[in-house]
Amino acid sequence: MVGMQLNPATIRLQPALDDLVRLVDAVESFAAEHGLRPADAHALTLAAEELFANTVKHSQPPAGYVEFTLGLADGVVTAVYIDDGAPFDPTARAAPDTTLPAELRPIGGLGIYFIQRTMQSFAYERLDGRNVLRFTRKLA
Repeated sequence: MVGMQLNPATIRLQPALDDLVRLVDAVESFAAEHGLRPADAHALTLAAEELFANTVKHSQPPAGYVEFTLGLADGVVTAVYIDDGAPFDPTARAAPDTTLPAELRPIGGLGIYFIQRTMQSFAYERLDGRNVLRFTRKLA
């Protein structure tokens, strides 16, 4: 992939909450290996967790697999999240109104909003029957 290091880290998972630990471990290992600041590691971990949890909870019919890749080039981490579930574009959702009190806001949408606010880019495409989400985070 363009802009990724020569040896990006990729993990393939079953879309089941039992595999969430493997995903988090993979992101944390990548962060430690590349000396990422705790804030960057935390943001990437939360983004991966959110996307994975959404796939597990909401994909109908259920996705058969999830693939997550992290790469680092020129001070930018690029992440690619792929699942083979039903088409779903999280970037098409309206941003939640965070000015409303929590009890007046509809449930859901804050995780995607978090990703959009903490990453420099967040893009979706449907490619070869798969959901493909790409996001980047510029390191300080």
